[in-house]
Amino acid sequence: MLMQTRMAELTRTVGAFAMASALVACGGGVTEAVGQSQGPTVPAPVTPVQKATASPANPDAPVLAEFNARLDQYVKVQRALLKDAPLKETKEPADIIARQELLAKKLQTVRSHAKQGDIFTPQVAALFKRLMNPELKGAEGRETRSEILEESPAVQLKVNATYPSSQPLSTVPPNILASLPQLPRDVEYRMVGKHLLLRDVDANIIVDYIFNAIR
Repeated sequence: MLMQTRMAELTRTVGAFAMASALVACGGGVTEAVGQSQGPTVPAPVTPVQKATASPANPDAPVLAEFNARLDQYVKVQRALLKDAPLKETKEPADIIARQELLAKKLQTVRSHAKQGDIFTPQVAALFKRLMNPELKGAEGRETRSEILEESPAVQLKVNATYPSSQPLSTVPPNILASLPQLPRDVEYRMVGKHLLLRDVDANIIVDYIFNAIR
């Protein structure tokens, strides 16, 4: 009888132990399953950096900027030399001519290596031709062309050359002027036949020119 009682207690102990082991095992499995359900952390998708897009720009802007920069450089030199000119402002023709000649000589010395295309670079010349030639089309264009060619002074196309006082300062039609970049007061556009000159107003010299600016 005692033996049977002990066997029954042993059986209950072994059963309890087995059940506890099973619960531990199940608990571990649940914990592991929960961990697996979380899975590895997945980073949020990275939004690519939006590159700034330039607004539609004037394709001629770089060429015009280059022209303005070169022209500004010339004007700075001219104004510095003009400031040092010994003659004061005057309305006397002889004094004006003397002052022009003095300034011209100084500029010719400073710009002794200047050449055609220093300001009217090939890119600038091409742009100016493209801007001017639409004004020469149609009936109004023919009239503009006639006005230009009718008044065609005999002027030597040479950088630093003096614009001859014996020749008229040819006018540039208003529609042509309106199509070109504005200039500072120190220089001006002049037409000599089909050629466009950049003339120094104070020194009366040819700063640069575009050969066959109009077709």
